[in-house]
Amino acid sequence: MCLICDRITQYKQMENPYFIHEFEHSIFVLGDHQYFDGYGVLLYKEHIRDITDLPLEIQKEFFAEVMIAGKALQKRFSPYRLNYSCLGNVVEHVHFHIFPRYEQELESVDNKNPWANSNNFNDKKISDVDAKKLALKIKDSVLKVLGQS
Repeated sequence: MCLICDRITQYKQMENPYFIHEFEHSIFVLGDHQYFDGYGVLLYKEHIRDITDLPLEIQKEFFAEVMIAGKALQKRFSPYRLNYSCLGNVVEHVHFHIFPRYEQELESVDNKNPWANSNNFNDKKISDVDAKKLALKIKDSVLKVLGQS
């Protein structure tokens, strides 16, 4: 089973402390690290290798979910900008990484690609307890974006 399928199974068993929100097509979770404050990942619920394998209407709906997740991170963290990444080179399961980027941090690095910092991601791992607290704060922002709060 793939890592993302494992995470979705954990969510279904109510064992994923990183869980933020369930959308129709995806699960929004906090990233395993917080190298970039507010880093989140949107996991497509089904094991699909490439976004082009989805029907066009589902692509549109899924992308709308990506935008809601991004907007929620903007509301909660007020980053200068967001970087979105949907590569599938390591885990072949459709998912989007959403990296909040901050003006001071962008000014201080030569390489503005968030993956250039990947060797340091483990330095900013968070505990399950802290993940759960942060995920609840972001969930509140998702509900505000959706007009449910």
